[in-house]
Amino acid sequence: MADPVGWIDTAPRHAEAERIITALCGGNPPPDTHFAALDAAGWKALEAIATRTRTANLLHRHIADNRLGVPALIEAHLNDLYRRQSLYGLEQRLVLARVGELLDARGISNVALKGSALAFTIYPQPAMRPLRDIDVLVPADRAEEAHRLLQQNGFSRAPWAKEYGTEFNHQLPELVSDRHGVTVEIHHRIYSRGWNGDAALCALLLETAPPVNVGGKTCHLAAPLANLLHLTVHATLHNCFDNGPLTISDVHHLWRHPDLDKQAVVRMAEQLSLGRPLALLLAIARAAGPLPLPPWLEARVEQAAPFVPAAMEAMFQLPAQADQRALVRRLKNNQAGTGPLAAMVKMVRPDPQKLAEIAGSSSHDRRRWTAYPAWAWRRGRDYLTAIANRDLRAAAGRDARMLDWLREND
Repeated sequence: MADPVGWIDTAPRHAEAERIITALCGGNPPPDTHFAALDAAGWKALEAIATRTRTANLLHRHIADNRLGVPALIEAHLNDLYRRQSLYGLEQRLVLARVGELLDARGISNVALKGSALAFTIYPQPAMRPLRDIDVLVPADRAEEAHRLLQQNGFSRAPWAKEYGTEFNHQLPELVSDRHGVTVEIHHRIYSRGWNGDAALCALLLETAPPVNVGGKTCHLAAPLANLLHLTVHATLHNCFDNGPLTISDVHHLWRHPDLDKQAVVRMAEQLSLGRPLALLLAIARAAGPLPLPPWLEARVEQAAPFVPAAMEAMFQLPAQADQRALVRRLKNNQAGTGPLAAMVKMVRPDPQKLAEIAGSSSHDRRRWTAYPAWAWRRGRDYLTAIANRDLRAAAGRDARMLDWLREND
C-alpha cells in the first residue's frame, strides 16, 4: 500500500533512528550492527526522520560507502532523493551565480548566507547539504532595490509570497527563478527580536565575504567565522533548535575549517552576546561526535552541557507541533514583554502582516482588521490545543528555560 500524502512530516519519532542521525551528523557513525538491528518499522522511521530533517543524503552516503543492507524500497527512495537533490543543487548554483552577477553589476554589496556557503565550499558535494532556498543578504537601505532588480531580470514573486516591505520580517517576499524554479530570499537583517547584535553581524558578513567562483561567475559567500556566528543566531535565538540536526553537521564542518580563527570567533561571539549560544552549539556538536576544543574553551562549553538534551530533543520535534510549542514557550519566557501580563497582551495583538495574510490585503491596509476574528479563533485554538498536551507543555518549558539562559550575558 502506498504511503499517505504527508507521511514524512507526520511519522512519529523513533529514538534509535534519531540516535543514528545524530551520530551521522557528528561524523561518528554507529557500528553496522545498529543498522542491522532495525526492523521494518525502524527503517521506515529512519527514512522519514532523515528526509524531514534534510539529513537523508548523509544517510545515503554512509549506506553507499559501507554497503549496508537496506530494505529495497527505502534504498530506492534514498537513491532517488539524492539524485533529485543533486540536480536541484546544480540549478541552485546557476541561480546563485546569476543573482551575484546582477547585484554586483548594480553595485549592491551581497553575500550568500548559511547553507549556500556551506554547500558550495565546505561539504564534499552540494547534495550533502541540501538547500531549501538561496538566502542573500544585502544592505538594508538597498534591499528593496535589489528585490526589484531581480524581478526585472528573470525572477517573479513566489505564488505563496505575502505582501510586505522591510518593516516586517528579516527578509523581503520570496522570489522564484523563472527558468530554474529556485527560490531566492533577499535578506536585509539577520534577526532582530530581542538581540542587539544584528547590525554588527550583518556588516561582518558583508565585509568579510570572499569572492568565489560558482557556476562560472563570481559570487560572495559567507566566510567561515561570520557564517558560524550567523548559524549560531539562527539555530538558537531564532529557531530554538527546531531547524533540525543538520546544524550539528554544519558546526562540525565550520569548526574544523582551516581558515577559522577559533579565538576570534569566540571573542566576537562574546561581543555580540552570543557567547552562551555558541558554547551550547559546540557542546551539542561534541556530544554528537569528536570535536577538538582548545583547553581554554573547555570550561565554557561544559557550562552549556546541561542544556544539550533539551536542545537535541527540540531538533527532532514534529513539524506540526513546532508552532504550538513556540506559542507556549513565548508565554513562559515572557518574550512578549516584561511579564506574564505583557505576554498575554501580545498573544491577542497580532502583527499587521499576520492579519493581512488572512484578509488578503497589505499590512498597511485597514481592511486587514476584518480578519481579526479569524486570527483570534486560530490563535485560541492553537493555544488550547498546546496547553492540553502535557508533553508539549513540558517541552516548551524546557525550551523557555534554555532560551532564558542563552540570553543572559556572563
